[in-house]
Amino acid sequence: MADKELLERLDQWHEEDQHQRIVDEVKGLPPEQAAEYDVRCRLGRALNNTHQFQEALAVLESIKEQGEAHSAWWSRMGYALYHLERQKEAADHFRRALELKPDNQDARTFLAWMNVNDNAWGGRAGKKKASQPQEAVNGYRQETQTQRRPKASNAANDWEGRGWEGTAALDTTLFGPLRFPVKEGLFQTLPVTLEGKGLMVDLFIVEELAQPDRWEAITALLEGVPAMYRSARERMERDYAADATMEFFIRDQLAELDEEPLLAFFGAARREEISPETFIRRLELKGVTIAPLAEGGMDCTLDFSLDPALTDELLVFRFGQDQEIYDISHES
Repeated sequence: MADKELLERLDQWHEEDQHQRIVDEVKGLPPEQAAEYDVRCRLGRALNNTHQFQEALAVLESIKEQGEAHSAWWSRMGYALYHLERQKEAADHFRRALELKPDNQDARTFLAWMNVNDNAWGGRAGKKKASQPQEAVNGYRQETQTQRRPKASNAANDWEGRGWEGTAALDTTLFGPLRFPVKEGLFQTLPVTLEGKGLMVDLFIVEELAQPDRWEAITALLEGVPAMYRSARERMERDYAADATMEFFIRDQLAELDEEPLLAFFGAARREEISPETFIRRLELKGVTIAPLAEGGMDCTLDFSLDPALTDELLVFRFGQDQEIYDISHES
């Protein structure tokens, strides 16, 4: 049996996003200890999170006999297979993960995204495959970028319309039908498609806004997300050098992020090769928040960042109910 303190240490590093540290630690263990199932399972997860998918697959396959009984093993295999562009196999693994554990949110999230894009694993023909999603929500990255915000209870995440008394009912084009308890608000990670690109986006609706008399205004803001997304991207592309917040955000990230994963992410040999324009193109929408304003009304916040395995820093655009940008900030 694996050493309890070792496993706790590896899990703590996982929570802290120190995935390469996990890889280095396990590879430095005595062979008999590194070969234990619980250790290798964590190594496979860490290799996935450092984008070493081929090696992750090999590690996980080496513990297949034990792993086949565990939902997490099937999810981690599916994650590696997905990023190795073996989508049909990945989907089969995610389905098996759900059979073993129906509440496996990693498997459910990836399958939902793949089903939205429909042909990512050999579904109906005639559609172009969209870009791949970011890290899975719970198993690989324990939280996404909006972890600084309070998360609703599990009941609030079970939003598939159960007819509760006091249930908010919002029908949106981008996010689909949203059903959640009025008293709890909503925190849900959902697959969306913006400008032909598939994304996993955290949607947060603050509970005090969930009263029926606010539903129309909330829905209007959510319907405006594609236009606000385009407005934010245009502002980045046009004003990144002139706007002090954006200029500092880009300069700080390029200077402070760990060099090896940064260069690997951008496919560059040196930091100096990564231009601000290239950096901006790789920023993706991570979160959408509808929140109340102190003076009344509400606003919509769009959070942009790089891969969460690289950074938890956000470039944040705030829009008023007129769907115009009124503030840009750098947050973490």
